[in-house]
Amino acid sequence: MPFDFDRYRSLRRSTSVGAEVVYRESVGSTMDEARAGAAAGMPPGTAYVAGTQTAGRGREGRTWISAAEVGLYVTYHLIPATPTDAPLLSIAGALAVSDALQSTCGLEVELKWPNDVLHEGRKLCGVLAEARHNMGRADVFLGIGVNLTSAPSLPADVALIATSVAEAGVEPPSREALVAALSAAIERRAMQAQVDVDELVADWRRRLVTLGRRVNLHTPGGDVEGQAVDVSPTGELVLRLDSGEERSFAAGDAITTRDAGA
Repeated sequence: MPFDFDRYRSLRRSTSVGAEVVYRESVGSTMDEARAGAAAGMPPGTAYVAGTQTAGRGREGRTWISAAEVGLYVTYHLIPATPTDAPLLSIAGALAVSDALQSTCGLEVELKWPNDVLHEGRKLCGVLAEARHNMGRADVFLGIGVNLTSAPSLPADVALIATSVAEAGVEPPSREALVAALSAAIERRAMQAQVDVDELVADWRRRLVTLGRRVNLHTPGGDVEGQAVDVSPTGELVLRLDSGEERSFAAGDAITTRDAGA
C-alpha cells in the first residue's frame, strides 16, 4: 500500500525531523537509502520509509525480517549539535518509539538495553543507530523497525521472541500516523539529548527492564555475567560482577537470565 503523503502532511507536527519523506515500495535497506540520500544532498531530518526491505538489518549484522504491509521500516538522517552527542541518539530513538506508540495507539512498552522495544517480554521494535564521523561532524542514521501486525510466516526461533502491536491487542496505527508521531518524538528527544541529557538518560533508565536483573552480556572480548545495576550518563550498562567489581560496557547484547536474587 503506497504511503499517503497528504495524510502524513496533515498529521506532522515536527519542524525539521520528517519534514521530508522519501518513500520506496521496496528497498534493500532504509539505512542504505538514507546514506545514499545524504550523499546526494537531501537535508538532515529526512525520513526514508519503505514498504518492505529485502536486506533489512539489525545490530551486529543480524537480519531484520521486513515483510510487506506488516511493519513500519524507516531510517532518519540526523546531525547532532556535537559529535559527542551521537551515541545519545540511539537512546533518544528508543524513547521516541515508546512515546509515539503511546500517543498513536495507547500501547505501553518496555525498553531493553541497549535499544530493543518490548511488549510483555517479546520484541516489538528494533532501533539501530549508525554514525559516520567526518570533519568534526557526525551523521547519524537512526533505523527503526516496528512490527505493526504479524508476518505471515516467521522462522520458529524468531516467532518465539517477536510480537506486534496487533498481537498486543491494540489496533495498529497507520504508517503515516506513526511516522508523524515518530518525527515529532525524535525531534523532541534529540533536543533533550542536547540540552538536558541527564533527564533523557533518567527517563530511559526508568523504562529499562534490564536493570535489576542478572544478565549474560556478549561482548567483543567475550561473555560477561553479572547483575545489571545501572546505566552511565552516556548509556553504558553497569554490571556488578560476582567478584563485587562494577564495570561499564558500551556494546554487547544483554540477555536476561533471571530476576536478581532468584
